[in-house]
Amino acid sequence: MPESVLYIRGPFPIEPEPGIPDGLIRDAKRVLDLEPAQIESVRGRLEAFGGFLDREKVEEFLASDIQDEETRRALARLIANVGRRLIMASQTAEQLVSHIETWLEDKENQQKGLLSREEFEQMRPRLPILLRRFPGLERQAKAERLSHATGLPLEKIDIICDVRPIFDKDRDRVEGMIPYTTLRIVCTGVDGLPVAFEAVLTQQDVKQLAKASANAEKKVSKLRELLQQKDLSVPRVDMTMETDEK
Repeated sequence: MPESVLYIRGPFPIEPEPGIPDGLIRDAKRVLDLEPAQIESVRGRLEAFGGFLDREKVEEFLASDIQDEETRRALARLIANVGRRLIMASQTAEQLVSHIETWLEDKENQQKGLLSREEFEQMRPRLPILLRRFPGLERQAKAERLSHATGLPLEKIDIICDVRPIFDKDRDRVEGMIPYTTLRIVCTGVDGLPVAFEAVLTQQDVKQLAKASANAEKKVSKLRELLQQKDLSVPRVDMTMETDEK
């Protein structure tokens, strides 16, 4: 029996309270490991960066100021992932700090021992320094919006090869077989649900598909070369990453 699914299209009628995952608290606490001069150095260089800031690029920036690898990774997640989400949600670091304070006031969260009131008060002035609307983060957020707005994201491609029997009039004997290929493409629709499309391909269609795919790969490689010659950055988004990078 198929599983029942409740599907609501459009904005949810009830605005949920912002959730603060424990991992965010752990990452945010890492700002306490930094000296004020380190925080200001990171802020200044991120502010002046003229490219796209994804998590890997932020971690590269932190390497010259922060020696501890775990601290670098945690702060890279905080600055790139959380900072970008704040931008896309049109929220501020001060709002996030307020949400963390609300999280801290919950008795169940207090029992976890992840964050003390004293630690929070030390974090309060530091987080807004590192969770700014850095130009590189805004460019990255814009690139990701464009990546999703350009078309439906591909989920899966299946190419199925099979044969179809040809029976005689009495359906007693197979007189022949027709080989055929089915191309099945599954995309993510605008509502987040999968959208599937199927087409039956002739042998010539399969050859044309392979040729078109090879030509597209050459064109993309050439475009990347031209962009590199023009010193234009290619942001790391789903549309531009290789499969093994995702």
